Amino acid sequence: MKYILCQPAIKRFEWELEVCITRLKKLGINDIVLLFAQWDSGMPKYFEETYDVEVHVYNDAEREKTYIPSVKPFLWMKYLEEDRARENDVYFYFDSDVLFRQMPELNPTENAWYTSDCKGYIGLEYIDSKGADLFDRMCETIKVDPALIRANKPHGGAQWIIKNPTYEYWEKVYEDSVKLCKFLSDVEAEYISKNDPGYVPIQKWTAEMWAQLWNVYHFEKTVNVDSELDFCWPNDPIRRYQETKMLHNAGVTDDKKGLFFKGQYVKRSPLKDDFSFVDKDKASYEYVKAIEETNKEVSQVAKYIVIESFADLQDKSKPYIAGDGYPRPANKKISEKRIEELSTNKNKAGRPFIEKVSEEGE
Repeated sequence: MKYILCQPAIKRFEWELEVCITRLKKLGINDIVLLFAQWDSGMPKYFEETYDVEVHVYNDAEREKTYIPSVKPFLWMKYLEEDRARENDVYFYFDSDVLFRQMPELNPTENAWYTSDCKGYIGLEYIDSKGADLFDRMCETIKVDPALIRANKPHGGAQWIIKNPTYEYWEKVYEDSVKLCKFLSDVEAEYISKNDPGYVPIQKWTAEMWAQLWNVYHFEKTVNVDSELDFCWPNDPIRRYQETKMLHNAGVTDDKKGLFFKGQYVKRSPLKDDFSFVDKDKASYEYVKAIEETNKEVSQVAKYIVIESFADLQDKSKPYIAGDGYPRPANKKISEKRIEELSTNKNKAGRPFIEKVSEEGE
């Protein structure tokens, strides 16, 4: 199974990915794939070198930019278009603001995928509460059969485990997400005028979630909502974190005291900030603990020094010069076997290339 995340290469996602990947690595997950929209060229390279993950970067100049979440199905589409053999795999698909406590264990089939329960904000009851005819109009906009969706009553999203996704599926999801968001924007004033003064319009930002969910059925597959993929929110009691396997770090606004607010970190990293104010009885506390855990990892000082220059053939021939720290970056995971090869004569050259740095007090 591949663990796949899709996002633009911007600072907003850099630190979030570091927190997410640090936890994944701690849980023994290594087959991680990052898909980036080409913005900051240094960021994808940083993740490839530092975290030993598979990285793909795609130019999204042609993408419709008015609806930001459309970048995710767009990147999926490009990834599968680049190599159709990638359609023959199993993927765990989630966002960078997800923190795992434990890894869910599910095995999807080609025609039956798994997802998390999101009934409260994408289920049919929610849509119907916003307008009696709204659901049918949404289906018409993206050309899916409303009767098919009504019959199955799907209400999953956010985290997915899928098998054999196709380019054609993601192409339609991308196109439909943009169409659906535009439609909901266009009719918002109409539904406001039809309803009472306290009426709250439907959430347009979930257009991509509906496009993804409903098109599973359009392509003659089914969706299973399973408790293995249940998740908690930052504002939940901390016991809820222990009851689920994932925390989705979203939904916090700047007026929520005692919680970590990621909106403050769009242009900078939170890794070195003080979060002693975060309520220890809320699930948000577990996320700031993960931030601290990540900071310790990225702040590591190199434990070895290069004593003879070499090109690391196991790391894309990365050059190391005498006096450099090894590895580079210092928190890069290196196997004990590789350390032994480089620090002893147990290599083809028959001599050591690195030596351990003496720690203070030794």
